[in-house]
Parts: sequence; C-alpha cells; structure tokens
Amino acid sequence: MIETYFIDIAYLVASVLFILSLKFLNSPETARRGVLAAEVGMAIAIIATLWKHEIITYDWIIIGLIIGSIIGVVIAVWTPMTHMPQRTALSHAFGAFAVSLVGIAEYWKHGSELGTIKIAAIGFECLLGALTFTGSMQAFMKLQEWMRGAPITFKGQNALNMGILASMIGLLIYLIFVPTAAWAFYVMVAAGFAFGVLLVMPIGAADMPVVISLLNSYAGLAGSATGFVLSNNVLIIAGALDGASGVILSIIMCRAMNRSMTNVLFGAFGSSPAASAPAPRAAVPSHAAAQQAAAPAGPVVKKLSVEQAAGLFLNKAKSVIVVPGYGMAAAQAQHAVRDLADQLKAKGIKVRYAIHPVAGRMPGHMNVLLAEANVPYTDLFDMEDINEEFEETDVALVIGANDVTNPAAKNNPRSPIYGMPILNTDKAKTVIVCKRSMNPGFAGIDNELYTMEQTYMFFGDAKSSIGKLVDAVKSGTVAEITAPAAPTGAPGVKQLSPTEAADVLKKKAKRVIIVPGYGMAAAQAQHAVREMGDILKAAGIKVKYAIHPVAGRMPGHMNVLLAEANVPYTDLFDMEDINEEFEETDVAFVVGANDVTNPAAKTNPRSPIYGMPVLDVDKAKIVIVCKRSMKPGFAGIDNDLYLMPQTYMYFGDAKTSIGKLVDMLKSVA
Repeated sequence: MIETYFIDIAYLVASVLFILSLKFLNSPETARRGVLAAEVGMAIAIIATLWKHEIITYDWIIIGLIIGSIIGVVIAVWTPMTHMPQRTALSHAFGAFAVSLVGIAEYWKHGSELGTIKIAAIGFECLLGALTFTGSMQAFMKLQEWMRGAPITFKGQNALNMGILASMIGLLIYLIFVPTAAWAFYVMVAAGFAFGVLLVMPIGAADMPVVISLLNSYAGLAGSATGFVLSNNVLIIAGALDGASGVILSIIMCRAMNRSMTNVLFGAFGSSPAASAPAPRAAVPSHAAAQQAAAPAGPVVKKLSVEQAAGLFLNKAKSVIVVPGYGMAAAQAQHAVRDLADQLKAKGIKVRYAIHPVAGRMPGHMNVLLAEANVPYTDLFDMEDINEEFEETDVALVIGANDVTNPAAKNNPRSPIYGMPILNTDKAKTVIVCKRSMNPGFAGIDNELYTMEQTYMFFGDAKSSIGKLVDAVKSGTVAEITAPAAPTGAPGVKQLSPTEAADVLKKKAKRVIIVPGYGMAAAQAQHAVREMGDILKAAGIKVKYAIHPVAGRMPGHMNVLLAEANVPYTDLFDMEDINEEFEETDVAFVVGANDVTNPAAKTNPRSPIYGMPVLDVDKAKIVIVCKRSMKPGFAGIDNDLYLMPQTYMYFGDAKTSIGKLVDMLKSVA
C-alpha cells in the first residue's frame, strides 16, 4: 500500500513539473528553468516506475539505461546547435519506435485477453508510433541532406495515402471487434510504417517547422495511448501535454505561413518554382551614343564591399534590426552576428533581432541559435512585436532569410506566398542582405526585396562575411557608396517589362538569334516563340534559332518542338554552325536555356561545367533572358550571363511572357 501511494505521489509531482515546464518555456527568461523542471520530472517518473513490484529483474533495464544514457550524452555533446532540428526529429523517431515496440510486445503477450478499450489503445499507439518513427526518420534525413529536401511526388500520391490511411483505420476497427486477428494487427502496423514514409515524402524543407511540431504531437499522443495500455498515469498526462502542445504549435506555424494543415501535408509546396513577380516598370531611356543605347536600365543588384557595409553602419545608423534566417544557421554564423551586435552597441547603436515564427527548420530555431551565442533574450523580438518599428529603423541586416522577408507576400496576389505574414524589412531606410547568391529561398521564388532602391547585397558565406565586417567596424575601416544605385554598366539583374522588351527588339535589332531551352518546353511556349519570330521577320529583322545538342531532355528535343510549331527547318542552326554569328547579332533572345549558355564553361576552370561547349550568347550586343526566376539550371550553378552588362532579364512563365511580348510587338509601330 505504501509503495502504491509513493508511486502515485511521485507521478503527481512529475506531472506538475511537466506542466510547469511548459509554462516556463513560454519565455526566454524562464526557459532554462523549464528545461530543468522537465528533467527533474522525468527523473522522478523513471525512479517511481522502477519502484514497481511488477519488475522481476533489473538486469536488462540497467543495460538499457546505460546504453541510452551513453547515446544521449554523445548526441547532446557532439550535436552542434545548428543541427537541433535534425536532433529533434531523431528524438521523435526514437520515442515513437519505443512506443511501437511496447504496443507490439503487449499485443504479442496478451492479444487474446485484451478488452475493447485496451486493444483500441494499443492499435492507436502502434499506428501513431509507427508512422511517427518513419516520418521522423525521413524528416531527419531531409534535414541532414542525406536525401533530397525538395518534395518528392508522383501521380496518384494523395489517393494512395488516403487509401492506406483508410485501410489502417479499417483494420483497427476490425481488431476492436476481433482482437485475436493477429494478421490484421501486424498488417496495420506495417501499413503505419509505410504511411509515415509516404506522409513526409511530398513535404519540402520549407515546411519542416510544421512537420517537426506535428510529429512531436503524434509522438505525444502515442505516448499517451501507451499510458492507457500500461495503466501508467504519468505517461497519459505527459503524452497528452506533448500532443496538445504539438498541435497548437503546428497551427501557429501554419498561420505564420498563411497555409492550411491539409495544404502542408498534401500540397507538396515548393515542388516547382513559381513564377516571379512582375518586373518593375522602367522607362526606356534614349541615348545619343550607339554604345549606350543597348537597352533600358532596370533595377540592379547593388553589391557592397566589407568597407562599404561598415560605412553604412557607422556613418548612417543609430538603430539596427538584425533578421536571422536559415542561412545564418547553415553557416553557423550566430557567434559572428553577436560579435557584430556587440561592436555596434559599443558605438552607441541600438541593436535588436526580429524573429519570424518559421525562420529556420524548426519552431524557435533562431531563438535557440542566438541563445547559444549568448545574445540577450531581451534583444529578441517576435514578428508582431517589432514589425511596426522597421519604418523608423536606419539599417535592417538580413542574414540568410529569404521568403520571410519577401514583399511579394504583401503586394503580389499571384505569388504562392501571398498572404503569408512577413517581416516588414522593406520599410527600413536601408537594407543590407547577407547571403551566398541571388538564389531564391525554399519557396523557389525571387525576393523582390533584393532589387529595391534601399537594398544592398553583401554576398558571401555569412560566418566569413560577418566576421570581416566585425573587423572593419572594430577598426573603423569604412568606404562610402558613390551612388545610391550601382554605377552605369556595372553587373546587375536588370529587368524588362513586355513594353521595354518589345522596344528593344523593334528599335535596336536587325539580327536576332533565339536560343530555346528546357524552360520553353516546360512552358509549352514553342508556338508563342514561333509567332514572335514571324512578327520580327515581317518587320524586316533576320531571325535564326541556335540549337545546343543537349538543350532539353533528349537529343533533338528543341528541333522536335520547333518543328511541331511550324518553324522552318532552314531557320534552325546547330551550335557549331551559328556560334560565330553571335558577335554580329544585335539581340540574343534566350528562352529558358541555362547551363548551355553559361560563360563559366569557358572562363572558370573551377566551374563543374568548365570545358563543356556552350552557345556564345555572351558575345551578342544585347541579351534578353526569358525565364521564371534567377534559379540555376540542372548543373545547380549560377549563370554568369545573367549579371553581364548587356543582359536583361524578362521574368515569367515563357508561354505567358512571350504571349504578352507578341501583343506588344503587334502594337508597336
């Protein structure tokens, strides 16, 4: 009797500590206290469980405790803070697998003796445990980059998933009425393991915060079901707390992305790059000199040197807001960021951090990293608490944050992230973006922030770049920016509207070479391309098509598509027959061709495509590139062509964009 009272009281104390732990974890100020409360509560629960008289021998329990403790210590000590999402997913997997094994053992031992309630609890426990184990393992592998992070989809995937889910529920109901049907139990468990794989497979890295919190919920609910099976009150309470908090957190994450739970689970967000937002309109300037009349000046990407970035902070800023993102985590730059903030604070500059709910790979990812770097929690502000202050901020420093700072979420109804709450970084007086390249974020769309008038790009690995910036700020080594925009003729992403592209073709070109690629095929734009060519020919412009041998998905892919659009075969020229003509060509019009036009193949010995024969598009007087975004081609490397002085980007789906261009060409006299 005394033993029973002791165990019940211990479980009650442990449960209270778990509840207090969740309460303390609500604030960075008490978070450490919350972790300690959970640790003490778990220790009490384990000791009380080991006190039970049902335990015959402690041999295997001690072995398990030793092995588990060693694994836990190794993971805790050697896992860097930047890999916390992976570690969390792995913990979910281990916990869920343990739950599944308990359920399987209970059924194997007492299957025919179990009542309706217990068999239902065991079935629920094993189903959730099985799918959480395989789902968490897949999340771990995606986050660890052991497998592709992008969504993996196939035709009929959702129907298959729903079919497996329905069969699992059907088998569980059958087991409740026929507990002795062992075949149904084991088939159900196997289906649960398979369902976990299929559930996470179509979910991309962009949705990992939601996936992790949802899997956390599943693991908690499975643990609660185990408590019913084992008549263990502390398991029931702890599992219910874990399950409920996970569901609430998942809902918060979905709201932060303006997405529904069903869209996250079944939408395969990010499976294909979305069309970029419409390019800003710019008037076409008229230049007297022929060499300056190449094309209109569009928005450019303004690059900063270390000294120029330091100058912006030291000479222009009284207040700074740092916006961390996954790029900071990937580069392990949190300590360098803290060092920079310390240097700025020492010079009297106010520094704060703006935290977006879904920045990174798991809920609270940025908070964890910055806390590990000893950034005061009083400097961290949630999105809703700091968004209104960007307008009065001198400098917003964005470190590897992409989609959560994209103004398209507010002003472009056609954007896939439209309606998603974002940080109002674009309202700051000056924006400095530190990232490796112009590649888009997980949503696969270009960030309009990068070409805004007040934005400057500070390219490079975040840890190295911010480290150099710290040294420059410390020593006072600064340089002024000579103009608010990049100097004339400097490399930059220059965008064209349909009107501007039509003006260039009609007013500047006598000879045009069209370069088709897989982007044309994907958009089924060959008919629009042919119509554009016909209009140009009717205006007396000479039009040819340059065909690269490996453009597209098979030999002759472009030839087949253009022939299907009734382009005369006499207008098609192989690479070796037309490459020399680019130098005398007024406009090279590239339609979705990436690697086969990249000058790095000729000029950069370190490039993975160095030595590959490419079309000499870069030698044309003007280059217009029609593609969805700045995303690289299949080789996965940036195309140097896009930043050349003579190159202009005409963003959008090829079929739609060229259709608009055709309409403009028809209307231009």
